[in-house]
Amino acid sequence: MSITDVSKEILVNGRKITFFNQRNKNWTHSYAYHNTENLSSAGCGIFSLCHCAQWLTGQVQTPEKWADFSCANGGRGDDGTDRPALLHALMTTGMNSLLGFRYEDDGLRNDVDILYDFLLNGDGVSMCNLRVGHIVALVAAREKDGVKQVLAIDSYSESAAEKVRNHVLEVLPGSEVTYAVKNENGLVVGESTAYAAFWVDAKLPRDFNLLHRI
Repeated sequence: MSITDVSKEILVNGRKITFFNQRNKNWTHSYAYHNTENLSSAGCGIFSLCHCAQWLTGQVQTPEKWADFSCANGGRGDDGTDRPALLHALMTTGMNSLLGFRYEDDGLRNDVDILYDFLLNGDGVSMCNLRVGHIVALVAAREKDGVKQVLAIDSYSESAAEKVRNHVLEVLPGSEVTYAVKNENGLVVGESTAYAAFWVDAKLPRDFNLLHRI
């Protein structure tokens, strides 16, 4: 069982955010392609969308609603959320206005300087990969100690993950998520804690989408 609840109120850069904890196995709402996956196993794109929208609008979103929208409108790909397809569908249906952004159909991008300036200027937020296969929300940027940094809200709280942890420059107190650790036989052998919100080197993000504030 997961120890932290399905959601948790955290403070991110002075803003209260309802964080959706993907590690909690009670996210059983279907998010399937040709299988039985649900929001806990495959919902990082939906959770990041909800975190981005809440940052922009101040309104807590309903992940189940947007998971159903994604599945019905081509946003659920065979390996997770197809972000360009989902964002395009939100624009063509006008549902983007409920989430506080517009998307310019520019696909997945990789110019980290553009991303940094976009976040630093408060022009919007971003959905991106910090490591291949997992989508997070990026909501702010800063320069500290001569290093450009971006602020992630990560539904799977991967501050300690092997491909992310060495790029983490600061964690946000109060965003801790505690979860059960299992061995290869499925036996719970302990628990671990990681952070849901953290600053990383601005060079780390890959394959990002820009969500322009409206």
